[in-house]
Amino acid sequence: MNDIYNKVLAQHTAPGQLFETKDVINEKGITYKEYVHFPDSLRGFLDFGLLHGDKDWLVYDDERYSYKDVFEKSAQFGNALIESGIEKGDRVAICMQNNPEYVFAYLGILGIGAVCVPLNSWWVPSEVIYGLEHSDAKLLIADERRLKGLESMTDVKKISTTYSPDKSFMSFKDFIEGHDISFPEIDIQRNDNATIYYTSGSTGKPKGVLSSQKAVIATMFSWACYSTVTGEIAKMKDPDADPIVGSDLGILHCVPLFHVTGSHAGLLLSILIGRKIVLMRKWDAGQALKLIEDEKISDITGVPTQTWELLNHPDRLNYDLSSLKTLGGGGGPRPAEHVKLLDEEFEGRPGIGYGLSETNACGALGNGDEYINNPSSTGRVVPPVTEIRIIDNNWNDVDEGGLGEVAIKSMANMVCYWKNPEATEECINEDGWFKTGDLGRFDGPYLYIVDRVKDMVIRGGENIACPEVEEAIYEHSDILEACVFGIPDERLGEILCASIVLKRDKKMKPDELKLFLADKLAAFKIPLKIEFSDSILPTGATIPSTFTKCIEFTSSNSIRCYSC
Repeated sequence: MNDIYNKVLAQHTAPGQLFETKDVINEKGITYKEYVHFPDSLRGFLDFGLLHGDKDWLVYDDERYSYKDVFEKSAQFGNALIESGIEKGDRVAICMQNNPEYVFAYLGILGIGAVCVPLNSWWVPSEVIYGLEHSDAKLLIADERRLKGLESMTDVKKISTTYSPDKSFMSFKDFIEGHDISFPEIDIQRNDNATIYYTSGSTGKPKGVLSSQKAVIATMFSWACYSTVTGEIAKMKDPDADPIVGSDLGILHCVPLFHVTGSHAGLLLSILIGRKIVLMRKWDAGQALKLIEDEKISDITGVPTQTWELLNHPDRLNYDLSSLKTLGGGGGPRPAEHVKLLDEEFEGRPGIGYGLSETNACGALGNGDEYINNPSSTGRVVPPVTEIRIIDNNWNDVDEGGLGEVAIKSMANMVCYWKNPEATEECINEDGWFKTGDLGRFDGPYLYIVDRVKDMVIRGGENIACPEVEEAIYEHSDILEACVFGIPDERLGEILCASIVLKRDKKMKPDELKLFLADKLAAFKIPLKIEFSDSILPTGATIPSTFTKCIEFTSSNSIRCYSC
């Protein structure tokens, strides 16, 4: 299989082919592989969408927009930004739930060469303020819910998705009305800044991941290359296999657009392949089943929890799900038994992806038979401009098949952490390799992620830094000690727990602490289960004894929490 894969890949990356590459030396003297046939900017990339014209692109409740509609709305937003004084390179933030205005704003910002800053819509106001101040955002577009608590941000112009009697901001509709439906001519180059995504740091405040125009586009081309190669191999095995790209493609978009999975795998990739996007206001497995049937959905890209909930929904067999081709997943691994069941119960085949905000979600991909036969892996390294090594603490390669930290080199990698040279230097070496903080190994061409170097919990695809949560807990004057950690969970992958030691003669209930944390942390960062202990807590990655009563070992020697 590996020989066939490499042969087909070589054909599609040969001189004159769409995915042809060349070696390029950047301003730091680092050699990267770059695509030859490649738009210079995301503005040029957006023009791929015009090839699909009046075809449905965006569906949201009873709203439907063609590719042409989305392009024009996005251009109007971009022109309105320019009239508001936004220039190339200025930061413009978005903070809201998934909706059409998010898409128009995101594409409009990129289309004029401004830097898009998607902020986590689950953040509390203090976290949003930090993101706005840290990124030096000049304008924020948000829904009404996220604008509450931001009254003190008088230096940031605010655009609301809805009308409101509050005159401190303008509605989206009024903001774009009357503006040109074509983007202006702006000189945007490959190396210009494009996006800042915020990621949970292992300590302290979230870090802003700054990426260039070419880095974001590289991910789309790389995924398209992988799909082309694997699709051709599938055709060799079965001439009747469905094509990867076709006029009937539609994706159920059920992850937040403020994640690179949402913006890249869901939104931007659709531009390249002409795929319809069906946005969900909020994840609901029952509604998702109905949408799959009604909209003839071919693809789902979300966290493994979501496909697992589809599988176990009591009404699943009442819906026609025959249009499904792929059941994608990312943000965490699936148990092997889940992969097997998904493949048995759905006509669509499960897939998995591995990447980070720092790599614009580009890393490894697995699908089809290769994923079914290697369900614990994250698949192959995404070709052809991405390389992955397994290294020790000194950046040296470990022995073949050995365990070490995953390091990635790619034109899709970030430029740096925004205004944080120390963190950048810590994870990127002089040869351009990025240390991911994940422990992994290779078995042949397949990458396996087995643990994390960072003190991080992944709950339903959301990264939670344990030290950040502990820091917030320590702000309570009655807390003597706090230990925050994750426990495996069948549905969410992991759930967050906390063991607490109170100061002498102090009393507290778990709900009291949760209420205290409510305005300090996003809801998903608040520990689901809190236990109070009378003894000093252990240090290191140890599950405190107070929690031993709520976990048990499964037959596969993994831990499952039942009472949390």
